[in-house]
Amino acid sequence: MNDSMAALPKISVIVPVFNAGNKLVPSIESLLKQTLNDLEIIIVNDASTDNSGVVIDQLAQANNNIVPVHFTENKGVHEARLAGLKKSIAPWIGFLDADDFARPNMFAVLHATAIDKDVDIVICGSDRVTEQRNVMAPKLQFKSSEEVDKDVFRRFCQFEFGTGMLWNKLFKRSVIEPWFDMHFPWRQNINEDLLLNIGCFYRAKSVYLCKEILHEYVLNESSVTSVTTNAKAYLNTYRAAALAVSLFSELGDEVLSKVIDMYRTQLSWIDYQIVDVRSILSYEEEFKEAVDLINRVRPAALALLAARQRPPVIGTRLALKLLIQKGLSVAGFRATQR
Repeated sequence: MNDSMAALPKISVIVPVFNAGNKLVPSIESLLKQTLNDLEIIIVNDASTDNSGVVIDQLAQANNNIVPVHFTENKGVHEARLAGLKKSIAPWIGFLDADDFARPNMFAVLHATAIDKDVDIVICGSDRVTEQRNVMAPKLQFKSSEEVDKDVFRRFCQFEFGTGMLWNKLFKRSVIEPWFDMHFPWRQNINEDLLLNIGCFYRAKSVYLCKEILHEYVLNESSVTSVTTNAKAYLNTYRAAALAVSLFSELGDEVLSKVIDMYRTQLSWIDYQIVDVRSILSYEEEFKEAVDLINRVRPAALALLAARQRPPVIGTRLALKLLIQKGLSVAGFRATQR
């Protein structure tokens, strides 16, 4: 092995930041304290208006494995992640949100599993925690570890691997690099991670599900996803579906049908149900933009998205509330997601 190859980090972890302030420090420290030392930590400052930029530069000055990236204009979490991806140099890619935590052995376990099992993507469980890192309930957990090398894309589209988050996965560079330029015609801050995952799982030949819970998802009642109404959630997911049709229709009818069915399923969840049609009328222009995009690429997808073949299933947030309030088992929680 030559010196340049030996100097490469094993994993590049991308952390998008907007106005995280001093809360960023504990999150980044959870990466600096990983048992796997060979990490490149790329922190992308999405034109924060607080002291996040200063905090990032201070962290970078104190740690030579931190790479700071600063935007001069706010572009959204997806563009921040893309900038981090383009800056990355490691053969494996991971993500962490600026207010979440990686448990000390997270990336060591993910990387060792990826190498040992020779898979393209490794997925671990996540606990929902308070800001003080007290565990409330599992956000995602697999009952047992499993290698999946058949029907990977179909199972992904049926939400058998979770709902499309990026931060509990390790990606082989070859499955994510083709999507480094996945730019959207509009700003998509919700469901944007699922879109990137669609591309990765389409290319993945095999994945590994780790039963270990290695990630901590901090409950933030003021976050975008926590305060979004059903109408806004439906709008953002419908617009994400339009982007998916535009991005992946060229992969063929079989792939597109799975993607459309995935969004049909998601739009049927309780969190997206529209009781009063008037609640979405104020978003007419945003819906028109999405409809126009679908109509230009694949008009039949408009009809397919409206079709329903199954009753609505329980939504993720409601399932978590039931889990906390009634003490349902993890297996029971996972069953509600199918």
